[in-house]
Amino acid sequence: MPQADVEKLLREARSAAGAETPRDYVHRLLIAMWDSQIVIVLARLGVPDALAAGPRSASELAAASGANPDALLRLLRAAATIGLLAETERPDHYRLTEAGECLRADSPTALRELALAYGSPTVWGLIGAFEGSVRTGDPAAPAMLGHSFWEHLATHPDEAEHFSLAMGEQSAAASADVAAAVDASAYGRIVDVGGAYGVLLAALLAKAPGAGGVLFDRPPVIEAAGQHLRDSPLAPRIELVGGDFFEQVPKGDLYLLKWILHDWDDERAARILTTCRQAAAPGARLLVVEMLLPEPWAPSQTHLYDLAMLVLLGSRERTLTQYRDLLRSGGWELESVTPTAGHYSVLQAVATP
Repeated sequence: MPQADVEKLLREARSAAGAETPRDYVHRLLIAMWDSQIVIVLARLGVPDALAAGPRSASELAAASGANPDALLRLLRAAATIGLLAETERPDHYRLTEAGECLRADSPTALRELALAYGSPTVWGLIGAFEGSVRTGDPAAPAMLGHSFWEHLATHPDEAEHFSLAMGEQSAAASADVAAAVDASAYGRIVDVGGAYGVLLAALLAKAPGAGGVLFDRPPVIEAAGQHLRDSPLAPRIELVGGDFFEQVPKGDLYLLKWILHDWDDERAARILTTCRQAAAPGARLLVVEMLLPEPWAPSQTHLYDLAMLVLLGSRERTLTQYRDLLRSGGWELESVTPTAGHYSVLQAVATP
């Protein structure tokens, strides 16, 4: 049945059933875990990439992915139900919807690596231990893995690669928003601390032709970043440096911390800020890119990410007041806050004397 007819039947069924009841709403929240798994498995099997050239039959997709034909057909029908695929006029032939396009590896709105990172057995298992974190206030990783989530990634390079690529996917849109909100042309040496593959650094350097950049991260990440930046026209202007941001960072006059501080508790976040302050040139600035918890309290998607920080890392999202105090403890004074077109804000701070 064509997708348009399916959607028409669903609308009619919902209309006949009347408005969603509170029980229906809670039930829908409970079964939403299957929505996540459909996204994850579809990406893992490579179905969106297999559909990049156009519609294909369920049997062709099963052969391409190595999946069981009957089980895959059931997955495809479920994926069409939640709007990732659409059946064509030919029965059991499917095409990507606009939403499904986001799961292609080469999509400009790619979320494929994020699906693989979120859907890893490790992350899925840690999320399943959510109750324990709420009861204790501690992250789930030490009890389940025997060490922190970061230590786990350090010994599991495949998972670490997907995690870094996922952050890169997320960085693309956010970095464009930050580059549009910030004028970096006045700076000569921009240091991207914990910058993964340098997506934000590249976005700022593209608008600051007189500046040079330093991409700083753990040595394995920097090694991989070198491969990703190899063919970039900005590569000659980017110095790659591996190290530990708790110990020392390179010297510069503008520091970038994008989605770094929310990964750590207050003590270790302050330590990162302190190492940046110790290396900073006189009058240096710091740009912190993070989501802000609303104050006073209000419903916000950031509260959901706050729970993810608790379970995975034992860290937190913060309010603007909390970031201001944290910056002061690390030797920086908050100067301004600029909301971006996305869900993030850019906090600009200056090094204190």
